Amino acid sequence: MSTVLEVSYFNSFTLKKVSGSQINVGSDGKNATWPGLPWNPTGYPNFPVFADPIAQKDLCWYVEEARIEGGFNNAMTELGPRAFITEQEDDEEVLRASIIFSGIFNSTTGINQTNVFSVGENITKNVDPRYGSIQKLYASDTNLDVFQENKISRALIDKDALYTAEGSQSVTSTNLVIGQITPYVGDFGISKSPESFAYFGFRRYLADPYRNKILRLSRDGITPISDYGMQDYFRDKLATVNNEWKIFKVITSSGTAAGSTSTVVVTQANGLNLEMGMGISSVVDQNGIGYGQGFPAIISNIQLQTPVATQATITLSENITIPSSNPQKTAITFFKYVKDKIVGGYDNYNDVYTLSVQPAVSNIAATDNYETLTYDEQVKGWTSFYTYKPNFIGSLKSDFYSFKDYKLYKHYDQTIINRNTFYGVQSDSSITFVFNSNPSIVKNFYTVNYEGTSGWEISSFKSDFTGFDTLNASYIQNQDITNSVKSYEEGLYTDSLTQQPARAGFDRKENLYVANLVNNTPVSAGEIIFGNQISGIKGYLSEVTIKTDSTTDYGGTKELFAVGTKFTKSS
Repeated sequence: MSTVLEVSYFNSFTLKKVSGSQINVGSDGKNATWPGLPWNPTGYPNFPVFADPIAQKDLCWYVEEARIEGGFNNAMTELGPRAFITEQEDDEEVLRASIIFSGIFNSTTGINQTNVFSVGENITKNVDPRYGSIQKLYASDTNLDVFQENKISRALIDKDALYTAEGSQSVTSTNLVIGQITPYVGDFGISKSPESFAYFGFRRYLADPYRNKILRLSRDGITPISDYGMQDYFRDKLATVNNEWKIFKVITSSGTAAGSTSTVVVTQANGLNLEMGMGISSVVDQNGIGYGQGFPAIISNIQLQTPVATQATITLSENITIPSSNPQKTAITFFKYVKDKIVGGYDNYNDVYTLSVQPAVSNIAATDNYETLTYDEQVKGWTSFYTYKPNFIGSLKSDFYSFKDYKLYKHYDQTIINRNTFYGVQSDSSITFVFNSNPSIVKNFYTVNYEGTSGWEISSFKSDFTGFDTLNASYIQNQDITNSVKSYEEGLYTDSLTQQPARAGFDRKENLYVANLVNNTPVSAGEIIFGNQISGIKGYLSEVTIKTDSTTDYGGTKELFAVGTKFTKSS
């Protein structure tokens, strides 16, 4: 099967696939495969790993120049026998801490040397290999930011820095492509998370999971913005990020007629979770008999069936054999390699840095413990968590976009009626906070109130724990909790005695929504009055969660300005 690779410069190329060969397979059995993954990661495992390595097919793609000397509109070579020079010493050398640059490109004069790498010229620039491999390059004005795993440096472009005898710096133009490399102060890097990088104006943001930090690189140098009220959170969250590849499998049923085919209809009741580039590890009939080994087939196209995404027609790069015994019950296992990643992007609409920490999910049933949150420069803090998991995020002009499963989504779209809808899934807004004024005083919390619009409810109101008793093994620590407080509309009911409207939750008084707290704590040893027989709860502090309800203008605009409580000193 052939394909076309579009290139962004003048030379024409022939793209051909070499199959059934072990050419260019490294000693670790890994090399790049098409179509690969976002960010073109290095060390992506070979397809497939389940088969016999001897019978394994190499899915590498090789690019060959088609025009003589690579010149624009030069004569094209004939398709036929061609002479090749065999390199006797063809050892591969990987320079993970070096930059190599090509010849120049000038569209005005027709000079195109982007495919010219002259060994007679000094076309490499090395950084300190002690700080790991280069993960990201970013051109900032006339400088080049170099992000290694454990260091961030700045390289001068088209100039070099000269110093006077007094030590002051004077800059002069030279013929250098990349000039002097100067490291930024601080032993920080981008680890192996280049996808976390984002920029806005003169600020650059990135994650350094090796050191459990989220960083901002600006005119004042490197600042760990993860320390702004979230040091413990990022210490625990980033410590779990792993760079090792894991296998994600999706087992589907075939709805395709028996025989050799490259077009297959597959079904998966829990959702397909298929994507282009996934390989096939096995085809097994209802009796458990496998068909073939060393499958080289990968998904090259997916057409989802409507209205539900549990069935799809997929196109494979090569034919596979569907057994004739019962094609409808043939199990086809697709797989891909996944690893933890940290996706970053700048939100021009809200003027915040958005970060999504995404541990790899190795199977459909596994819990997806991702978390997406934002950092706001105006308040110097992390302001919100979100319920969407993007593959890629970024801004275009004043709009913020994200990609999910090959679809593009525009955020903050005012034409969408239901707010809090991400990728077709509706979620509630919630805020969790702590009442802890006069922290050394034990308090009785009696009421709760808030300023804002109707549609908010208290889903949780609880005190701190009483603590363990090491001298009494049977003692169980406990905490006071209250009933949930319904919103203004959901708490409306008709009193059976007076036949008048009453409210079991928030009521509105002088434009303030207020409610009594009803205790709902289980009985503890020695208590006489407990639970809903008393009002309020007792404790040094209380942890509260307020959220939008599912009734009041669901999906509409909700505002919340302040939340308060009335308490007295406990006797």
